[in-house]
Amino acid sequence: MKRYIVYAGVAAVVVGMALGLWHRSHRRPHGPPPDVRLERQLGRLGLAPAQREKVEAILAAARDGRVQRRAQLRGAFEQMHALLEQDQPDEAAIMRQVDVIGALKTEQHKAMLHTLLQVRAELTPEQRRKLTAGMPRGGRWRRPPPPEADEPG
Repeated sequence: MKRYIVYAGVAAVVVGMALGLWHRSHRRPHGPPPDVRLERQLGRLGLAPAQREKVEAILAAARDGRVQRRAQLRGAFEQMHALLEQDQPDEAAIMRQVDVIGALKTEQHKAMLHTLLQVRAELTPEQRRKLTAGMPRGGRWRRPPPPEADEPG
């Protein structure tokens, strides 16, 4: 009986540690979320009034869905925590919840890319180059290039 209690205690510690590591690896990085960074980058492009109006409509339409997806993801993580905190965690249920969380994260990423593509379609080639110059490569956002100086003629 003592051996079972020791094994159960060790299993609980391992599951708790795994949850902590898994949760930390799935948090968003420090700094503003991608949609906020996109809006900041767009503010630096000098959009014409008609462009700005279209882009703002795209971003506003995306915002509602983003809020809903974040709430769903938060709920899915809470369900995962509840499953992992059980005395006898059900591995099959945990793995199903991992699939739910993965699907929600995939939908979140697809929606962000859809918004980005819609916005890019409204930009001129030069504005797209400026936007791309400030986009992440390797997970980090780069600063936009400095304004080009007029060359003396």
